[in-house]
Amino acid sequence: MRHVKEMPLMRRISIIAAGVAMMAVFALPTMASALTPSTLYVNYRTYAYVSSYKTPLSMTGRISPSKAGKHMAIEIRKPGRTFWTKVGTAHINQYGRWSFKYTVKLKGTFYIRARYSTSSVVSLTRKAYVARGPGVKYQILLASTTSTQDSGLYEALKPLFQSNCPEYTLKATFVGSGAAIALGGTGDADVLLTHSPAAEIDFMRGVVAGAPSLHRGLTRYKVMYNHFLLVGPKSNPAGIAIGDTAQVAFQKIADTGSTFWSRNDNSGTNAKEKEIWALLGNPQTGKSWYKASGTMGMAQALAAANDGSTGGYTLSDNATWLMSSRLKTVGNLAVANQGDSRYFNQYSVIEVKGARNWEGAQDFRRWIMTSAVQKVIREYGVDWYGTALFTPNAGSY
Repeated sequence: MRHVKEMPLMRRISIIAAGVAMMAVFALPTMASALTPSTLYVNYRTYAYVSSYKTPLSMTGRISPSKAGKHMAIEIRKPGRTFWTKVGTAHINQYGRWSFKYTVKLKGTFYIRARYSTSSVVSLTRKAYVARGPGVKYQILLASTTSTQDSGLYEALKPLFQSNCPEYTLKATFVGSGAAIALGGTGDADVLLTHSPAAEIDFMRGVVAGAPSLHRGLTRYKVMYNHFLLVGPKSNPAGIAIGDTAQVAFQKIADTGSTFWSRNDNSGTNAKEKEIWALLGNPQTGKSWYKASGTMGMAQALAAANDGSTGGYTLSDNATWLMSSRLKTVGNLAVANQGDSRYFNQYSVIEVKGARNWEGAQDFRRWIMTSAVQKVIREYGVDWYGTALFTPNAGSY
């Protein structure tokens, strides 16, 4: 460098310029490979609904021909949303060109994003304004556990969803988690809200109740959690201490032959109960004190346990128990055992692969995980009980 400084000015400028040019020769190919942008063109006109004819948004673009044979992910951010919805993929041809058409389901300002793979570098966003929507609604089939209904949470969330996502109607079926997952397996549900982790993991592999299913889970995310409680007669015939472990509490029921009401419906609550019995070697099997002759929802199981002549213990989720207490339908019962880590009760939202309304399922899943909805969940029940019925924890597994 000292020798360069001693050279005449023009000579020094020439050497530095040559060095910069040489660096560019080696650096630019790498930069071009990493930063090759995708061009995105959006053609649209006033959206009209005339008979069965619909004018879609038409998207075309171009990326490096080296990506030929692969796909661009097309995502839409709909009016009033904070999240993106994937609406499909576009094949990249030998010239690096691709195209995609999307039929909108409501009016307003759309943001359209085309991405190569998961790259945020090879991505471009454009805006389109749609003046008029189709004037029809698209139904989403939700299958959910009974506790989201019995606790009142669903009724609190439904109007918020339909306000934020007005292109949809939400039709919900409330059954045990096992039955909800089975509806997903047959394609009779677009999205699931359940709390039976083992069964959910099986469903992600295309297995329902031990057998292959027609459909499987596409995505699975955490939404919220609460806890299970062991409740029973205020006289506490099994002598259970509130701080006993779950295994000790269940063993005391078995040792004393105290009546236990099982939901016996393959629900998330039933799965948790059977999990604890299995840790003890299933001492309840074939015993007359173990009531599992039919299937019951959570409210039914609590009613059976609360009955003055046939009452006993049962396992309940915290939300349904609090709601039932508020409604004064469990006056003969009290919480016998709680606090064990085995009583943790996680709820998940699952999109069904190949769902009839996959776009709607995706919008519901992304919506319930937004910070605004998580705040509603966090505050639900506080005014009545001084504590929330659920704790939000949206995120990946």
